[in-house]
Amino acid sequence: MRVLESLAAIPVADFASGSTVAIGKFDGVHLGHRAIIGRLLETSRSSSTHAVVFTFANNPLGYLRPDICPLPLMSREQRLETLALEGVETCVMVEFDAEFSQISAEDFVERVLVGQLNAQHVIMGSAFRFGHRGLGDAELLNRLGDRFGFTVEVVEGVIDTHEGRVSSTQIREAILTGDVESASRMIGRSVAVRGEVVHGDARGRELGFPTANLGGRIEGLVPADGVYAGYALIDGTLRPAAISVGNNPTFTPDEQSRVEAFLLDFDGDLYGKAMEVRFTHRLRSTERFDSLEALVVQMQADVVRARALTATPSAS
Repeated sequence: MRVLESLAAIPVADFASGSTVAIGKFDGVHLGHRAIIGRLLETSRSSSTHAVVFTFANNPLGYLRPDICPLPLMSREQRLETLALEGVETCVMVEFDAEFSQISAEDFVERVLVGQLNAQHVIMGSAFRFGHRGLGDAELLNRLGDRFGFTVEVVEGVIDTHEGRVSSTQIREAILTGDVESASRMIGRSVAVRGEVVHGDARGRELGFPTANLGGRIEGLVPADGVYAGYALIDGTLRPAAISVGNNPTFTPDEQSRVEAFLLDFDGDLYGKAMEVRFTHRLRSTERFDSLEALVVQMQADVVRARALTATPSAS
């Protein structure tokens, strides 16, 4: 997938034959976003136009109102990789900054969608707003489509049978409360974070449960503290794991929260490797134990449950 990181980087001549453009924030690339991308790809194929996603490297709210901007569901890199896996041909991912914030909805359509991308078809979700002060909506886009000669398709939201309309907000709330099952269902894949395996305090190894600890910059939204079943992806191999998020209240209750994965039936050196941790089931909340023996008994029970829940990796 080709990534264009500024308006100036858009090669206008490359889109002389026309494009189909999907516009949106695509935070999480969840089922609602995938419905939009599906229509993007279908329309671009049937019209022999380029399939383009136009989105932002940052949440516009992070520039406009950083005090109320929510945590992102994915890093920039994770979003780009997921969009590429979905089959997107080109992604224009620009920074929402002071300059971009002043572009009116009409100017964005005329200058960028029409003038630079030669849009023949534009697709967006029903809740998306664009342009200065968010004044651009589906109604305005349809009027501008009539003026400039492109079609407009508004994709309605995907409905989850348990959570209602799928949205980044719903998914974020589920992850931050530890409901990774609901979040994964709305995303269409497991909740995942990734980073580099770093040295920990080796306490797990001493107890018979050596863990791989994520350190440094962790990409993705980390679920609420607790113990989970899931998988660890390292060097292209997916391994079942029991995962702990949080500090260790039995030993160091004031310690900073961290992500640790005990890989089932694995023995090897993982330090310095990139690891993705996928959460599929929440097993329990974080607890403080009165003795090491009680802690070990609970950890053994966690591993038994994690093994049973990850016996079929297709759920990952």
